Amino acid sequence: MASRTIDAYVVTSGDPHQSEYPPERWRGRAWISGFTGSAGTVVVTVDRACLWVDFRYYLQAEQGTVGSGFEVFRHGEPGVPDYPEWIATELGSGARVGVDASTMSVSALAALTAALAPRGISVDAGPDLLGGIWTDRPGLPDAAVVPHEVRFAGQSRGEKLSALRARMAAAGATHHLVSTLDDIAWLFNLRGSDVAYNPVFLAYALITGDDAVLFVDRSRIAESLRRELESDAVTLAPYDDVAPAVGRLARDSVVLYSADQTSAGLAAAIASSARRIERINPTSELKARKTSVEAEHLRATMVRDGEAMVRFIHWLIGAVRGGERVTEVGATDKLLELRSRGDRFVSESFHPISGYRGHGAIVHYAATGDTNSVLEPAGLYLIDSGAQYLDGTTDITRTIALGEPGQDERRDFTLVLKAHIALATLTFPVGTTGHMIDAIARHHLWNERLNYGHGTGHGVGFYLNVHEGPHRISSHPNSVALEPGMVVSNEPGVYRADRYGIRIENLLLVVDAGASEFGAFRRFETLTVCPIDRTLIKASLLTSRERQWVDEYHRHVRERLLGRLEGVVAEWLDHACAPLTD
Repeated sequence: MASRTIDAYVVTSGDPHQSEYPPERWRGRAWISGFTGSAGTVVVTVDRACLWVDFRYYLQAEQGTVGSGFEVFRHGEPGVPDYPEWIATELGSGARVGVDASTMSVSALAALTAALAPRGISVDAGPDLLGGIWTDRPGLPDAAVVPHEVRFAGQSRGEKLSALRARMAAAGATHHLVSTLDDIAWLFNLRGSDVAYNPVFLAYALITGDDAVLFVDRSRIAESLRRELESDAVTLAPYDDVAPAVGRLARDSVVLYSADQTSAGLAAAIASSARRIERINPTSELKARKTSVEAEHLRATMVRDGEAMVRFIHWLIGAVRGGERVTEVGATDKLLELRSRGDRFVSESFHPISGYRGHGAIVHYAATGDTNSVLEPAGLYLIDSGAQYLDGTTDITRTIALGEPGQDERRDFTLVLKAHIALATLTFPVGTTGHMIDAIARHHLWNERLNYGHGTGHGVGFYLNVHEGPHRISSHPNSVALEPGMVVSNEPGVYRADRYGIRIENLLLVVDAGASEFGAFRRFETLTVCPIDRTLIKASLLTSRERQWVDEYHRHVRERLLGRLEGVVAEWLDHACAPLTD
């Protein structure tokens, strides 16, 4: 910092591709702070080291930074400034703030610059300072890139490129620069293993009206796959050649890229004579709307995943109540074992959240050797997990009573269930965004002075990232309409610190719901196939319509899964899916 006359340095959670889960090489924020959650920002000054995290990570961040000298700021709490506000107050006029231009997005850099400029503080977007002190920094991954079969994707590479080029032409773009790894994997029907849980690979792409360049280490592409790509007018170039390539673009080039998903350093490398269009990647919009082939695969994937979940829940309850020693980590190990027996299983889709009692109230809790609780035949256990299959991605949360639940637990659980049902049964007009319907789920909780700090739903990829944009269901504004083919989670919750956490999560598919004189409408189809713990439901709090939904959902689960099970597991499922009683 001193060598560059920088008064503060910002370390984000991102990589050059704006990934939620970056490859190990770019986990610098975790390396310097000790906090390993997926989101957070570090600011280091001459005499202070600070970490900003949101609601999901308050407790994890405080526990993970004990003794490190880092101060934790709970972003979102009243009176807590965000990191630009804090910098503006902490530093005086004339100060300089450094950021890594290769990992900070165009929009994030613009926002930081705008926040600090009125205080006379400048932002220096330059090289990564961690490189000089992170002596054992991991290198770039080099595993093979493999094709993703058209029988799963439902569209060929050529069809996807044609659809993209139509959108480029409509926007007036001659080139589309893509940095995001899931967009690239989707567009070229390729998959990799460079990022834990996400089947993507390090690459950039530059698409024109006639051809495309994939910037990836050529040694990672088999010769047969290279020829296949060339047949679709896709050529390969070294990963590091992307900046020189965009710097050589002709004067009349019009480059489309996402300001949120492109690094400031790469955008700055674009030829100054080229015109720029900053907007959502068309690939992201196309990818979000699953084909009918993908949707049908997802329905089958959910059955296999639901079978594993039922076998897991049956085992868990029996083992814990039978006196076996089961820990939070041991439970997820068992679930992974059961899932891995399924056809087309590849990996988990994220690090599972396995929280017993108070740990369940830590929204993104990750058990460690020091916190790995032993489950007992009492209290609530929350398991949020998912899997990657060649034919789909899953994400499911179930809250399970390991003993006789208390009245507070049943009441909170039923309120969360009411919120879940409100969204699952919603019909809405064309053009509705997730932001517009978020309160429909929350209002059951708000009426009881309850709330949750995370979004109600996130998009989900198809054998891709478990968190996928551009759509979401959240209190934060979002202008993307929910369109047929989009998959989104439905996961309201209640979290009582040090007592328990409750969340019920299913995945939903947006489908057409017909039309009337008032226009066309959409609705949700629930994809997830797994019982909801009936022992936690206080039926007297449900309306007749809500009770009907629970019974119909369980009837569907029973029909899809019973024939795949045997013996005591089948008997357990039959009981778990029985109609509600008073």
